[in-house]
Amino acid sequence: MIIYGSKGSHLRTAPLAGTSCPACNTPEAMKASVYARYAHVYWIPLFPFSKAAMAQCDHCQQAWEEKSLPTQLQPVVRELKKSTRFPLWTWAGVAVFAVIMASGAIAGRFHERDSKGWLTAPHAGDIYTIHSPGDSTKYSLLKVLSAKGNTVEVVANEYEIDDRSPLSELNSPEKYSKESESLTVLDLQIMHNKGQLTDVDRPGK
Repeated sequence: MIIYGSKGSHLRTAPLAGTSCPACNTPEAMKASVYARYAHVYWIPLFPFSKAAMAQCDHCQQAWEEKSLPTQLQPVVRELKKSTRFPLWTWAGVAVFAVIMASGAIAGRFHERDSKGWLTAPHAGDIYTIHSPGDSTKYSLLKVLSAKGNTVEVVANEYEIDDRSPLSELNSPEKYSKESESLTVLDLQIMHNKGQLTDVDRPGK
């Protein structure tokens, strides 16, 4: 269950210099407060989306929301609201998401580099993700049993799924064929170039 919504937070309260209370006419008694509303998921702030302001007299305690501000207070209150910035913490969720995305991109680049190296130097235990030819969305696995020189002995997985990353679901011993086949490193490179071999994993690495 995802808990999400919006919350409000007080940002700033400041005196409204040069003004008098519209209700009691007390000079220099007005102050204004600015509040922010931000979206959150699991109470983690994602991003701010609005600001609101209100004004109050310290002398008579009369208060006005932004939509009902007396005309003489509107310019100074709106200027205060405009100059009040959202605090950085209200962007925490966006920052976390950006870090996760950047980390994923970096990890993906490292994995892609490793995969190219593993493809040219196969080891027993390597697992290749195989994409069925044509417009199929099916993916399966090939597992390396042994690699000697240019010859790579592999065993095919007998199952296919609609998942570009089938390793976690299909990599069980009972799901592989009992019959193996021999390929060459060049065969594997050709399969990769044609988009039939889409990924290489080396468990434990």
